[in-house]
Amino acid sequence: MLISLSPKPPHRTWNGFLSGNPATKFQPMTVSEAGPAAYDALLRSPNDPMKLRNTDVPVVDTKTYLSSLLALALGGESVLFTRKDGTQSLRPALPKMRASGYSSHVLQALENKCLRCGNTLMGLRAFVDSAFLDHPSRCGVALASTINQVLQVVQEWVAFHGRNPRSLLQLQATVNSVVAILRPFKALMSHLRHGITDEDILNLVFHQAYSVDNNEEYLRQIMREVLRRVSGPWIEFLEEWIGTRREQGLPFTKSNLGESKGFVKVEARVFRDDFGRELAEVDYILDSTKMPPFMPEDVTETIFETGRNLRFIRSFHEDHPLAQQDVIASSDPPQAKWLYDWDAILRLESRAVAYRDSLIDAIRSSRDGYSLDPMAGSVQSLVDRPGSILSFFGLDQIGMEERIAASIEQFAQPVATHDSEDSLSKIVRDRLSGTHISTIELSNSTPHWTLLPVLSFGVIASAQAQVVNKETLKLLFTEHNLRDHLRLQRECQLLGNGLLCSRLSHALFDPSMDTAERRSGVARRSSVMGLRLGGRDNWPPASSELRLALMGILSECYNANQDDGRVGRSGRLFDKEKSGLPGDMSFAIRDLSEEEIAKCINPDNLEALDFLRLSYTAPPQLSPIITPMNLLQYDGIFKFLLRVLRMTFVVNQLFRDTNSLARGWEDPGDATLRFVKEAQHFVASVSTYFLDTGIAVPWRVFERKLDKVEADLQRPGMNSSSEDIQSPDKLQEFHSLVLDRIMLALFLRKRQQPVLKLLEDIFNTILRFAKHVRLKWLGAQGEETDAQTTVEADPSALYAEFKRKVQIFITVCRSLSEKARRTDGKRGREDRIFKEQYGTGDDSMVAQLLVKLDMFDYYLKR
Repeated sequence: MLISLSPKPPHRTWNGFLSGNPATKFQPMTVSEAGPAAYDALLRSPNDPMKLRNTDVPVVDTKTYLSSLLALALGGESVLFTRKDGTQSLRPALPKMRASGYSSHVLQALENKCLRCGNTLMGLRAFVDSAFLDHPSRCGVALASTINQVLQVVQEWVAFHGRNPRSLLQLQATVNSVVAILRPFKALMSHLRHGITDEDILNLVFHQAYSVDNNEEYLRQIMREVLRRVSGPWIEFLEEWIGTRREQGLPFTKSNLGESKGFVKVEARVFRDDFGRELAEVDYILDSTKMPPFMPEDVTETIFETGRNLRFIRSFHEDHPLAQQDVIASSDPPQAKWLYDWDAILRLESRAVAYRDSLIDAIRSSRDGYSLDPMAGSVQSLVDRPGSILSFFGLDQIGMEERIAASIEQFAQPVATHDSEDSLSKIVRDRLSGTHISTIELSNSTPHWTLLPVLSFGVIASAQAQVVNKETLKLLFTEHNLRDHLRLQRECQLLGNGLLCSRLSHALFDPSMDTAERRSGVARRSSVMGLRLGGRDNWPPASSELRLALMGILSECYNANQDDGRVGRSGRLFDKEKSGLPGDMSFAIRDLSEEEIAKCINPDNLEALDFLRLSYTAPPQLSPIITPMNLLQYDGIFKFLLRVLRMTFVVNQLFRDTNSLARGWEDPGDATLRFVKEAQHFVASVSTYFLDTGIAVPWRVFERKLDKVEADLQRPGMNSSSEDIQSPDKLQEFHSLVLDRIMLALFLRKRQQPVLKLLEDIFNTILRFAKHVRLKWLGAQGEETDAQTTVEADPSALYAEFKRKVQIFITVCRSLSEKARRTDGKRGREDRIFKEQYGTGDDSMVAQLLVKLDMFDYYLKR
């Protein structure tokens, strides 16, 4: 109902017009036709004919009442609505009130709506005020700034265009528009809590924008704009991390130990093996809790890996094109932002491909020597860029004068207001004024929101990852000799060098070698000495003995293989003049526990050589491939292979000692001969399986994979034949997988400890028998030994114990093979690759051991 402010027009009728007589005075038939005064009189009637109970309700000025309601909707005080008792809530100044022509019941609903709108606006204002104090995070500040801008636009528009409403309908339309704009922010604020993190804020805004995507057009545009602004700080760090944006402030490096930036932190990365041994290394760590939940895991890993590899290049190859931000900027990387339709996504993919190819060309030109100065392209791009009017570097006098004139002209232009160009302010104003025009096509061209993070950011991250990861792999293979270091592990830690095995066996076990032990009054007579384990009573040897016995073995064996033509992939031979091997590999003493030391001091124990290890320090450049965890695995394998090497020498020496007894007209006995023959067969079968199958087969697979990777790195562009390995992380995973397969074949995994314990018991039985034979042979030679006074073990009992344990071991291996065959369908992807392509599954490898040990079921039949 409109309130008339002008004189009523004269009442005219057709009858009066036809008769020529003036119209009689209008007589209203209803209360609504009589005007507000009649309705007010009816409401004030003591009889209350309409039963509305408005008899004693005071009537206030209509204009004042409408202005007060508008102020209430904006959360402000007025004549009729004030704050009392120091609270923030607004209360009516009068217990009851109404405007002329309306009942209090009709106005109460509008008052409640204005009150809710005002409370919402005040709540948002309180959040904005507290956000700058309680939410120092960048995304929290961005959200507060965005809400603050929306509130300012609403208040400014109402102040200029919505003041002095002429009717309740106009006021109601204005309040409804404000409520509609603030509703998604109110829903968003209801989920915000104290101390909320950036990733939680991003996730809330993302899902809020998703929830209104099927609502009115203006809501979609507002929330998409809010999402763009709130995610701006996070997107900026994402671009800085992958290298498409210049990093602001001090670079974030590994020296920032204990600090974090975005979703990346620097801390000591702890590597722990199956047995609880730990090693720590300072590295970049992906903090998954700081990544928004809407980001897919594979995209997150790609982003993190790309940034880490880029910092590897910046740290160790400062002259590389990827380490120079100007080279990347000159390739025009696409800007990361939210995209909502397929056309924009397809354009982004085209730009990403063009950027990737341009960056590859820049790297190739730099490698070929065509780039004279890395700053040249940057300077030219700045000169040609229209936005760089104030750049003077590289210009002559005329060019500088032109630039100065252009800068003067630019400063002379009037300053444009921010709001006039702000898209969010324009959307809010258009909605309030009712002039909003749809700019988003309502069609099937919009992908589902769950795909938006992948399509918006995954394309850029993938393009950058392809270039950065490939260049990182190239540097690892060509500049840091990765193949040489891996080959060193194969030859030394995994005993892949036959000459090393022979030299090491003689230096450690051969009793015919001159002793390296220092004896009072006795001079050492030979330059070739050994530790003579098994031929001495005092153990362990002194450090001087170790140096004399093992001096030069590693370097001589390593150089001997290179002299045979086995050079590194880099084409460079190891420098013999240098005193150290790659990674400073050398023999060292292993840290042992008290229990392990007690076992080492007995030369007849299997653990007598557990103190000896190979010390190798991986260069920091190779840490992405040879991790501390891998070094723990290599160390465990070498420790076990040293035991196997000892057992091989022991059974061969046992065979010679037995033959010596037989030649001395002393009958060794049937049990002794059987024991010697079967022990030699068992140890030879096990050692052959360990070295030729358990180690050689997986490592051969690894070598083939490395050959493919190197071949792919030599191909121009991004064409690749080995899709599975295109980054250092993938190569490291495959390296770790190969070591896992080796440890599995050697029964060195924690779950295989019962099998390994059974094998060690067999080895200990053989060592006890070897000691018995050695003492018997020494007695036949007439040498005085303390062992002659001891009770000798019965060869028959030892042989029976040996045979029983071998039978149990073979039975356990058969069950392992059958179990692995039954669980073949549950293998992981990498295990299936080994099984299907190379035949190195659990069942096939253990089956080969069974064939070597007991092809004709000799032990099972007896």
